[in-house]
Amino acid sequence: MKISAALIAWNEVDTIDLCLKSLKGFVDEVIIADTGSFDGTLEKVEEYLSRFELNGEVIKVNVKTLGQARRIALEKATHPWILLIDANLVLSGALKKELLKTSEVGVISKVRSLNLMGDYIHYFTPLAYHDHHNTLFRKTDIVWGNDLDRPWPKKPGYKLKSWAVNLSRVRPAWRYWYRGETFAPESGREWRTPGNRQLKWINASKYESLIEYVEAEEGLTFEEVKDIAPNWFLGMLRKFAKPLSPKIKEQLPETIQVELKNPRYKLIYKGSELVGRHPSL
Repeated sequence: MKISAALIAWNEVDTIDLCLKSLKGFVDEVIIADTGSFDGTLEKVEEYLSRFELNGEVIKVNVKTLGQARRIALEKATHPWILLIDANLVLSGALKKELLKTSEVGVISKVRSLNLMGDYIHYFTPLAYHDHHNTLFRKTDIVWGNDLDRPWPKKPGYKLKSWAVNLSRVRPAWRYWYRGETFAPESGREWRTPGNRQLKWINASKYESLIEYVEAEEGLTFEEVKDIAPNWFLGMLRKFAKPLSPKIKEQLPETIQVELKNPRYKLIYKGSELVGRHPSL
């Protein structure tokens, strides 16, 4: 059974190594559709692919939706089975075993992800787990209804018990500010909320990039966003970041367990008050 991992990336230099490390020995190919990274991701990916002995390719794509990028990566993949994930996901050994077991009977595997926030031992309380997504499937088992987000399955999938870890909220504040949409607790979702900058940019077709859209429509340059984002992110952390239970910590992927010995991200408290993060936001 040959598996192609189809990834999408946008400024992932801080976490993509953890994703790729968790794929070592599991996939036969990695196709990364990069949607315009400028933080050093492209340069580091080649190093990581070599370090983790992964056969891979990075494709620079000029698209507006995540679905368009996913579709390009998937179509470039050469193997019949597709592992469709984002560059901020980390897989555990237990999850990989369950994925392989499910695929042996030809079933689409649906995987949810634990939504960490700020570091590796806190989670995002309004949405602790992202929904189950079609993650491992045959190319022939999906169709594209639209290019906004993800392909549609031709048959029902099976929801796995094991989960991945999502690091989308464990990154520099400016990165989260651009992608970290306004949360709507009453809906339990964030992607469709009115304050979602990415959706606004998609609908405003005249702008080439999300950063260009923000500068034109909100009057904020990239440098200004980097100035205001840390305080915004700190407020989000104080409101929504809560410690993981000991049981969940024990189930974190092996790659994250290694990170915990010398974590690159760590929330800082004075007494019971959250005052910042190392490194700085």
